[in-house]
Order: sequence, then C-alpha cells, then structure tokens
Amino acid sequence: MIRRSKIQIASLAACLTLSSHFALAAEGLPTPKELIAKYVQATGGEKTMRATRSMRSKGKMEMPAMGMSGELELFAAAPNKMLMSMELPNLGTIKTGYDGKVAWIENPMTGPMIIEGDQLKEMLNQSDFYRDLKYDELYPTQETMEKTEFAGQSAYKVRLVDPSGKELFEYFAVDSGLKIGFEGEQTNEMGVMFVTTELSDYRSVDGRSMPMTTVARMMGMEMKMVLEDVSFNSVDDAIFALPENIKTLAGAEKP
Repeated sequence: MIRRSKIQIASLAACLTLSSHFALAAEGLPTPKELIAKYVQATGGEKTMRATRSMRSKGKMEMPAMGMSGELELFAAAPNKMLMSMELPNLGTIKTGYDGKVAWIENPMTGPMIIEGDQLKEMLNQSDFYRDLKYDELYPTQETMEKTEFAGQSAYKVRLVDPSGKELFEYFAVDSGLKIGFEGEQTNEMGVMFVTTELSDYRSVDGRSMPMTTVARMMGMEMKMVLEDVSFNSVDDAIFALPENIKTLAGAEKP
C-alpha cells in the first residue's frame, strides 16, 4: 500500500508546467488564439516571459485523504530543463528531472528509472520553458468549445489536440483571461489516467503573474501544491546534472 501510494504521489506531482491547422470557435465565442493571447498578456506578456530564462520555486504539498504532507522544490530553465524534488516524512525524497536529453525519476520504493515512451513525450511538453508561447506548434488543432463553469468560475473551455491526436482541455477565466485549469489523459508509472488540475491564487512575481496553488485530482485522490517562494533567473544550470545512478542507467540503455 505504501509503495502504491508513493507511485501515485509521484504521478500526481508530474501532473502539477506555429499557425494551427484548425483554430475554431463556436458562434459568439472567442477563438483559441484570442484566449491564449489574452492569457499571455494577463500573465505578464511575451516580452516579460522571454526575458525569463529560469525559475525556482519552493512550497508544500499535501494529500489530505492520506494524511500526507511534505516539502516541494521545483527548478526549470530554458529551453527545456526541469527538476522536481519532494521530501516526504517517513517516506523519503522523490525526484523527477530532465536535463534536455534524459528524463528520469528516483523513488525510494521503486529505485531509479529512465522515463521513456508516452510518459517521456508528456514530460518533454511540460518541461518546455516557453510552452505558453508555443500553443500553435504544440497543438495543431484548437477549438473553443463552450462557455462553462470550472472550479466555481465562469470559463471558456478550449480543446487542444497535439500532433499524435491526444486531447487536452484547458479553461480560461472569462473575466481575467487567466488559465484556471486543465484536464486530460496523462501517462505515468501506473498507466494512462484522466487528471483534472485546478490553478488558483495568482500573484505577481517580478512582473509575471503565477498560480501559487495547484490541485490535481486522479483516481479519487487529490494532491495540493502551494508555492511560498518563487524567483526568476537565479538557477545554476548544474542543478540539472544527472545523478550518478541515472548516468549509469542511461549509459546501460544506449545501443
């Protein structure tokens, strides 16, 4: 049970970050391009985003139903590097990273692993530092489906389809234009699962508006992540270096 719980924690954490062929909107609704442009502007604008080369954030995570909580630290850098570390009392430290070439995870219960296949594809998407500026490249098909309610707010629901045909649904607040959540199938150590994620408590940090609270729900479980400290352009690239055991694994898997 503990081993399964730790895998679920890592999986949930991984959820919690061009011109299109089709960019449609139902009659009377804004187009995806309009909604995305408003969102980019609401979070600081393209110029501010591109002036940012790295980000570091610290906070806490908790799974109320399991009585678990711990410390969380995230690092990201352009163009596509990331590292996430979760310190869980009585369970240990779970780390997930991508150095631009190798994606990996270290879990005290399952050991070190190289991430491959569909899970790797999703990690490459999530680790793209300028992902919010590359919707047309990442999602050739885009459609504004409806005006609806999400997380208690009036929102526009946008359907996004990547080149492989995989769907993602994102929700943009009608009033603020901010992205307040997304949902879709994600691949993790336990297989393919439908995950719903809510984003809230946006705050301004050095000219950029950031969601400080993220809640991910999957298989009846919920994990909440609350960021307490965020800084930009202060990450040493050495932080993304592969751990020695991951280097060994990566070397062994080369042809």
